[in-house]
Amino acid sequence: MDQTELIEHVVKELAISNVQSKRLLRATLGEIRNLLRVGHAVTLPHLGTFDTATYDEHRGYRPGSNDFALFPKRRVPVFRTGTLLREDVYDIEMDEEGKPT
Repeated sequence: MDQTELIEHVVKELAISNVQSKRLLRATLGEIRNLLRVGHAVTLPHLGTFDTATYDEHRGYRPGSNDFALFPKRRVPVFRTGTLLREDVYDIEMDEEGKPT
């Protein structure tokens, strides 16, 4: 599903216009980005938590140049799934031997 399909589903679910749905999605995602940018976590119940992780400066191997490089300290976005989402998505039926079907 892409952004357009998501907007169409919101239009049908909430009985609002396409423009309103687009503005709602953009405002929500924009606010999540702004909060992450300043270091705040955003938790959406039953979905999960958007947060950031900080990686310290470190020395690492750079394969293309066959040399080592110093990688700067950086902050990256991370997402941790909520329990209900994890249970809904990761539910795999197993056969008698414990192998996925």
